[in-house]
Amino acid sequence: MTLPRAVFFDLDNTLVHRNDSIDLYASQFWRDFGHAIGSGGVEQAAEVVKRCDNGGYLLAGSPFVSIKQAVSHGLQTEIAWRQPVAQETLLAHWERYNAVCTAEMPGAAEAMAYLRANGVRIGVVSNGSHRTRLEKVAQLPFASAIELTVSSESAGVKKPDAAIFQLAAEGLGVRLEDCWYVGDHPLNDVIGAAGAGMAPVWLSGFHPWPDGMTQPSRRISSLV
Repeated sequence: MTLPRAVFFDLDNTLVHRNDSIDLYASQFWRDFGHAIGSGGVEQAAEVVKRCDNGGYLLAGSPFVSIKQAVSHGLQTEIAWRQPVAQETLLAHWERYNAVCTAEMPGAAEAMAYLRANGVRIGVVSNGSHRTRLEKVAQLPFASAIELTVSSESAGVKKPDAAIFQLAAEGLGVRLEDCWYVGDHPLNDVIGAAGAGMAPVWLSGFHPWPDGMTQPSRRISSLV
């Protein structure tokens, strides 16, 4: 197999296991707020957050404009509080600890080591605030392998727009056609990267492939 000059990765549900990260957050949440809760536990808090978070995508028809609003509202209204806690307090807690509570995707460290050993450059392209992208990357044990992190905030454009992939390639000084892009989302990651000229690799198992659309030739179910 001929390797590319560079491989770019999505973060959530690609290099980062989002549900495992939420489990870490739920433990932090319980440490900070458990004294004010009448019943339930870490598992209930994690279940509420996972449902509201919906894998990092707002549910269709959601009245909220952001994941943090959905999560903080869910925690305020679905947890049996003994002492009332303002939604703003819960939103601030999520903003403080969401990115800090980051769990790596199984196999990610091995994939990073393999790519580096073969001289392949590594970057991240992820929708979201630049601060949280950098915080998540910093928590990964292989953070030093990642040369460039491009967020939609820093780029001024979101996946699947081709411009964000172009900026990433330019950031590492490589041609789009010499890059692979690995991600879990069919539209944002696979179709977006392909449209920009990168070779997409679909990490399946998190989002179903849309009916009527041709699946990419490179499809994996894990990073190892």
